[in-house]
Amino acid sequence: MKELSAIVLVGGRGSRLQGLTKTKSKSYVSFMGKYRIIDFPLSSLSNSGVEEVGLITQYEPYELMRYIGSGSSWDLDYVNAGISFLTPYEAKGSLIYQKGTANAVLSQIGFIKQIQSKYILILSGDQIYKMDFREILEEHKKNGAELTIISKDITDEAEDLTRFGIIEYDKYNKVLGFEEKPKKPKSNRISLGMYLFNKDFLLKYLEYADKLVDFGSDLIPFLIKETDRVYSYNYTGRFMDVGTVESLYYGNMFYLEHPEILDNKGQKYKIYSHAYDYPPQTLGPKAKVSYSVLTDGCKINGTIFHSVMSYGVTLEDGAEIIDSVVLPNTKIGKGTKIKNAIIDEGLTIAENTNLVFDKPTLIDEDYLGGQNVQ
Repeated sequence: MKELSAIVLVGGRGSRLQGLTKTKSKSYVSFMGKYRIIDFPLSSLSNSGVEEVGLITQYEPYELMRYIGSGSSWDLDYVNAGISFLTPYEAKGSLIYQKGTANAVLSQIGFIKQIQSKYILILSGDQIYKMDFREILEEHKKNGAELTIISKDITDEAEDLTRFGIIEYDKYNKVLGFEEKPKKPKSNRISLGMYLFNKDFLLKYLEYADKLVDFGSDLIPFLIKETDRVYSYNYTGRFMDVGTVESLYYGNMFYLEHPEILDNKGQKYKIYSHAYDYPPQTLGPKAKVSYSVLTDGCKINGTIFHSVMSYGVTLEDGAEIIDSVVLPNTKIGKGTKIKNAIIDEGLTIAENTNLVFDKPTLIDEDYLGGQNVQ
């Protein structure tokens, strides 16, 4: 679909994910054994027929860039379009770094100007969803909108709405007001931090992002005052922000309990990922596995219940994993007990280690004090 292109913000450090983003960007964090978080927005763009995607990077981009490569795993390797990595650069003797989300897009205004599409999506690269952007574009056109904020109505009364940008709207979904993380929310409709702009409108106002550096807290409230053609699109599908250790843990547990959502067979919207060259998973004579996900390259000789085992994980004799997420290329020694944990990538957990917790806990190199780590 040549009339719609996308800018995806993948440069954030994701400090709330603690040690998981010590040496990689948030978008590259592993999810459900075989995926990286970036797979979900890229798959939605591919499923929607979007051909040109700019990825704005900054923090620890190299693993992510190597993973995405030409974009062929997501069918985004188009000639004269496809994936472009937009990195910080030097201009007129100074380095161009990002001060916020809107300012990050401003820093790549040259790329935006050369895009031939009439409409541009601004997305975050660290959210879990399946979305058809063609439906949103049709709604955008029907409304005669200059900006559409992709949003969601929250019906769970236990949800803390003060964590989100809150949208006020009328019966036609025209946006009347917007407030980022208000103490007293005026509605239950939240912004998902995803925006569909008319390209000309975006370019007209992007210059303000030098001072109005963030979309949610700065530029969007400003634009609502500048035009009456800002609309909200209410997304009714499943959406997850996995920007904390706890939300990442529960996100994995949800999909573990609902595997049909990620089953590509017969699905209209498929999730694609980069294929690693790992051998098939193997179960030894002492392996006991139930209610769990095992990925390629796993070598299992212990007990696993209600857990996610990412690719290349080794579990030795007598080790026991319960209600946990083990990230790629981890080795867990004999007799080790793990419960309610996320085990970071590439760790070696010594024999007979006890890592049993009452709530989700990240085990990384810092937690282990630098010991037992390859």
